[in-house]
Amino acid sequence: MKLSRNILIIDDETRWLRTIELLLSRRIPEANSYTCENSRQALELIYQLDIALVLLDLNMPILDGRELLRDIREQAPYVRVIIVTGLNETEVAVECMKQGAYDFITKTSSTEQLLLCIRRAMEVLGLERNYHRIKDGFFNRHSLSVFSNILTTDIKMHDCFCYAATLHDSHEPIFIEGEIGTGKRLFVQALQQLICPEELIIEISLADLTPVMLEAKLLGDVNTQGLLQTASHGMILLTQLELATPEIQRILARLCKLKSYLPLGSLRENSLNCRLVFSSHSSLEILEQQAFSLSLIYALRPQCIRLPPLRERKNDIGLLLQHFNEMACLELGFDYLALPHNLAKKLEGYSFPGNVSELRSLVYTAANISSGSELSLAPFFHVIEHKHHLEVERIMFPNTLPTINETVQQLIHESLVRAKNNQSAAAKLLGITQSALSRRLSKIE
Repeated sequence: MKLSRNILIIDDETRWLRTIELLLSRRIPEANSYTCENSRQALELIYQLDIALVLLDLNMPILDGRELLRDIREQAPYVRVIIVTGLNETEVAVECMKQGAYDFITKTSSTEQLLLCIRRAMEVLGLERNYHRIKDGFFNRHSLSVFSNILTTDIKMHDCFCYAATLHDSHEPIFIEGEIGTGKRLFVQALQQLICPEELIIEISLADLTPVMLEAKLLGDVNTQGLLQTASHGMILLTQLELATPEIQRILARLCKLKSYLPLGSLRENSLNCRLVFSSHSSLEILEQQAFSLSLIYALRPQCIRLPPLRERKNDIGLLLQHFNEMACLELGFDYLALPHNLAKKLEGYSFPGNVSELRSLVYTAANISSGSELSLAPFFHVIEHKHHLEVERIMFPNTLPTINETVQQLIHESLVRAKNNQSAAAKLLGITQSALSRRLSKIE
């Protein structure tokens, strides 16, 4: 289901229609406002314009508001209706709410009360439509083909794909978190193919940017087009969010919330048409602990995607190892290099702090120095050594710890048992000389 922000105002008073339309265009610029004076045309306009919210006057000629409300609820159940009433119609308005209207407001209410009522309705609409969009998206698997360049058999990664496929029609910002090397940029490229394949994708790093520099880049001014306008209906990727200064956080939070921006030196706000995608090495929880802007965190939380690290995708190591090996051989002009026996298995115990990027680097390095028909093992030695150290058996101690002398005696006894009383061999097991072992044995005796 498409996330519509279109509002239809239905009233037979032309002056009222014009006033409300101007008010909404100025104060809620992210919404498209339309007017209707003939109540019989209302349902047709709701379908044609993909209306999400209706402001409905009760006193209408031909087809009055109560009858039209009933028709809207029956034929367009996802559309929300706010009843606009006169002073003497409050009881009727309450009755309309029982029939399915979202809210009611009097024509004598203040501008702020009217705007608050509309914004509340739009928030509820957003939640409802997001729910149906996500639910429907899980059954629309053909859209997952855009993620085919991300090789994985991992269920967590497939969950990320399935969720991302539901974000096609949403206009809310997307937050992608993942450690270095987990494939955030590749994931965003797939998102762009899913959401706006014919449009631009523009990347901006938030590291070392001042607020003035960011505003100049994004907003532009009366003479220069900013990136928000250049991107049109495309996508802007803002990377390294964790390095954004508090003032930049404030600018971004406002942009995410209002879906509009004011170019420098201009008096007229522009609607935000492009999709904002943020990426960070840190999770929102960590950013919150670091006193990050709560407004920005709350704006990003609804559409947050966490890409799992490679250590949580052990079954992918063999798949990626084979893929990078083939890529390296092709790019370097080599004949195919066979993978060393059990290499993937040996790598599963490594934590891969650099994730997929680190594995790719290791494979390309190995391919470059390979001299035979098999991929060189040399670049992987430190990885396998790291795993070996992790697998060293831990000594189990009893509840009451033995003294150092008692521990030494037990070690010497165990070494002699394993060496079948050969002192030279037992000394090697203990990492000492035979003479040192002899001296210790004489003290025990």
